[in-house]
Amino acid sequence: MINHCPVCDTEYLEEEHQRCSQCGWDLTPVPGSPSSKLRKAFVAKQQIQIDWARKMWMRHQMQGEFNHQHPAGNASQSERFSQLENQFNERFNQVTTQLQEAREERAYIQSQLEWISTYLQGVNFPQIETVLGQVSDWMQGSVVPPTPEETAEPFYPSSEVGIDYSRLMNLLSKEKWRKADEETWAIALKAAVREEEGWLSLEDLQRFPKTDLATLDWIWDYYSHGQFGLRVQQQIWETVQGDYTEFCDRVRWRVQENWIYYDELDFSLEAVPGHLPAIAWRKRACYGVGKSTAQEALITLFDALQKVQ
Repeated sequence: MINHCPVCDTEYLEEEHQRCSQCGWDLTPVPGSPSSKLRKAFVAKQQIQIDWARKMWMRHQMQGEFNHQHPAGNASQSERFSQLENQFNERFNQVTTQLQEAREERAYIQSQLEWISTYLQGVNFPQIETVLGQVSDWMQGSVVPPTPEETAEPFYPSSEVGIDYSRLMNLLSKEKWRKADEETWAIALKAAVREEEGWLSLEDLQRFPKTDLATLDWIWDYYSHGQFGLRVQQQIWETVQGDYTEFCDRVRWRVQENWIYYDELDFSLEAVPGHLPAIAWRKRACYGVGKSTAQEALITLFDALQKVQ
């Protein structure tokens, strides 16, 4: 199989070469599974080394070309080369930035394509055919058309930080409420770039991507038929006028004056409205997450939700 050196773009056969014949770059394939976290970390670190090596190679090529065109070295030639080198460095940095932006955009598009693929797998084509038949009847005036609320299209899940929501939607569609709640927490950490820390600060909740906050709320509301979701919880919060204890009594995070633990949550549609998801706390309803209390986290989360259009 013919590949190209990531530094100088020289062609090579993967089975026959361990180092590039032009620049000497190590062409040994990275071991491990593509989904391995260790492999991903190694590839990310290697990319930094590749960018640096590519820069040095291009600089070497440019200097060689310059020396060939100007064999007699002098101060003015050295100064001219320095100017060319500065121009090259500036252009290289611009290209590197554009490549990084392109990678992020590609990752976002990939996540959207994966969601579309998952969505199409669940499309009920016979139902679509039935709806088209109803549309034909409406146009002929034989059937009263439904209200806009009855025909409202589902919200299109999107993310401003490249989050893939297909797994969460799949879990909720199968009513796997606990796994869905755990996936929601994992998504929240990823969206806030707090996966290593494993908890969210109040500042993280304040800066939480608005598009993703709206998407999380809609997905829970849609698949629970309005039983669960952040806005459902917010409405209850407003009803109790911000009293955390009474709020927890309403959503059954506190039962008979006892604050429940996470394992005691009712992961079913039989739970009271607003019972899920649990983002403000993880171990027990009277504990917080990180350095903030559950009440502080909930207030901050609702404030962020109010800013979502």
